[in-house]
Amino acid sequence: MTRTPEDVVHAVVTLSQRGWSQRRLAKELGLSRNTVRGILEKVQSQRTQGHSALPALLAKRVQIIDAYAEMIEKLLDEFPEITAVRLHEKLQDKGFGGGYTVVKDRLRAIRGRRRPAGVERIETAPGEQGQQDWSPYDIAFTKAPKATVQCFSFVLGFSRRQYLHFAEHADFYTLIRQLVKTAEHFGGLPAEVLFDGQKSVLLRWEAGEPIYNPRFLAFATHYGFRPRVVKKARHKGKVERPFQSVEGNLLNARHFEDLAQLNAFAKWWVANKSDVKIHGTTKERPLDRFERERNLLLPLPAQPYDTAEVGYRIVSFDAFVDWDTVRYSVPMTNALDLVVVRATTDTLFIYDTKHEPIAQHGRMPKPHEPVIDEGHRPKKRGRNDIPMLVEKLSALGEVADVFAAGVVKRQQYRGVHLARTLQLRERYAVDDLLNAIERAVRYRAFDANTIERILEATATPRTLPDTGQRAAARRIQEIARQACVAPRPLEDYVRALGERHREDDDDEA
Repeated sequence: MTRTPEDVVHAVVTLSQRGWSQRRLAKELGLSRNTVRGILEKVQSQRTQGHSALPALLAKRVQIIDAYAEMIEKLLDEFPEITAVRLHEKLQDKGFGGGYTVVKDRLRAIRGRRRPAGVERIETAPGEQGQQDWSPYDIAFTKAPKATVQCFSFVLGFSRRQYLHFAEHADFYTLIRQLVKTAEHFGGLPAEVLFDGQKSVLLRWEAGEPIYNPRFLAFATHYGFRPRVVKKARHKGKVERPFQSVEGNLLNARHFEDLAQLNAFAKWWVANKSDVKIHGTTKERPLDRFERERNLLLPLPAQPYDTAEVGYRIVSFDAFVDWDTVRYSVPMTNALDLVVVRATTDTLFIYDTKHEPIAQHGRMPKPHEPVIDEGHRPKKRGRNDIPMLVEKLSALGEVADVFAAGVVKRQQYRGVHLARTLQLRERYAVDDLLNAIERAVRYRAFDANTIERILEATATPRTLPDTGQRAAARRIQEIARQACVAPRPLEDYVRALGERHREDDDDEA
């Protein structure tokens, strides 16, 4: 199977940690010794000096039979001796249009790798393995709205020590942030971590082999552990069973004001109940058993992985930036500008396109009223600053300057029309906006309604990218690198981001 760059980097790092020499790594992996040395130096530099949150990702080829992988697994569970002929017939009944040979090859590959059905949980050595999983719970908070929260659980296979956290989401960023917290809680991570088939970790299966999410593989490489995805819950019994204690002991017959109080109690419960209770299998307290495991965990890197989210936003006409449904203020002089947002777990940093900081806020849970820094608001100011709006619109080009002058001359509510026109950059590429403005000027139609109608008829809406979109992330990284050399026109940024949907579709293929 074709190896991705992330697969190669991960293999080099983890095998090196197991004592392989650079000569052996180069020979076994088919690499030059310079390549091996470069990989190890780069990862070590990242672990000690930090790195960028912007990932570099790789598109992968998809076969038509990949869409039927789950169905094939179910059929093999029900009919272990099914032939390739019958499997092909079964798949054809469900709309499969491929040939018999590809089914036969896939069946042979899966049977060569499938474990016997009766796989049992086994004990692992200290520092060898950990298991992670999620479980949703509906919580009727007493001072916050009722919510479905996701319980993140991580259990060390040898000692059975556990880390718990309740979150609003079970997405990629929540996963890696809680894994960082897990590593800090235990003082390290085990060499191997078991996961289920969550998309944050696994993209798909190919010929019975897991194709990992490259962003997650980069994270695993930073901390040095080997991810392993299991297909059945019984293979992760050490992390599945503790959820019974969460339901029966931690949550049972208790009320919580809000998510913060729930997590505070969960931290206390782990330390005072889970860690010190005699385990039914090991017959020891997890905290005592952990003493034999502590020094065998992978050591923490000097610099934690950068788990920040990065994305572009258009500032609203009243100088707010929307992030995760909460509005954060910026200076009024940045109204309707394109800005870059970097969101960590606790803090929101906002930069202009030259990467100069313009605002910083504590990150607030949703729902939340707008977050306002009074220093961003002048004591006396009209609702719309006409000269400022004219200047921003004119900066887009000569035809936009003509349009702005026409709006000021002909419209009673000129500020509204100027602001609405500028705001359209949030949904349309600047080239499309300028084409619409040129057509409006040609017909002497100096109003925002006309611009909106022209765009709806002639242009395709698009959204500004963030690091959750792989093709967009590459463009952000390139634009950021060039912006450090010299200022770039606003249209360069938006044009570079305008084709996101097509490239993202290619990346998913």
